[in-house]
Amino acid sequence: MIKSKRIAAIYAVTIMMLSTGIIYFVAASETEPSASAEMTLFVVSGCAYVAVGLWMAKSKGNRIPYVVAIVGSLALIGLYVLSRTISLPIVGLQEDVGTIDILSKVLQIGIVAGSLYLLKQNKRFELVKNELI
Repeated sequence: MIKSKRIAAIYAVTIMMLSTGIIYFVAASETEPSASAEMTLFVVSGCAYVAVGLWMAKSKGNRIPYVVAIVGSLALIGLYVLSRTISLPIVGLQEDVGTIDILSKVLQIGIVAGSLYLLKQNKRFELVKNELI
């Protein structure tokens, strides 16, 4: 039972990673050509989410992609909050909050929660495995 929950969580986090990557590609395509810094951020973020999502899918027992996903998602959430509260040098103060913004943040919060859950499960799984040996 625990193993099936763990596998379901791995798939859920991987799907959220890939979905978030696609959302960032859509955001990049909707960005004004004059906003090259924002477009670059969206494209790089999209590529990173897809790459780490595929890494998760390929190496289910590895903890590193989950740590990378947590750090990256928290950094992007923090950058988003900062860009809505203070005037940042490149983008200024952003006042718009769209559907794509909310959807990406919800997915990123899910990625952080799911990754933390899987890290905790992996630690528990290793402890049980070591006791059996």
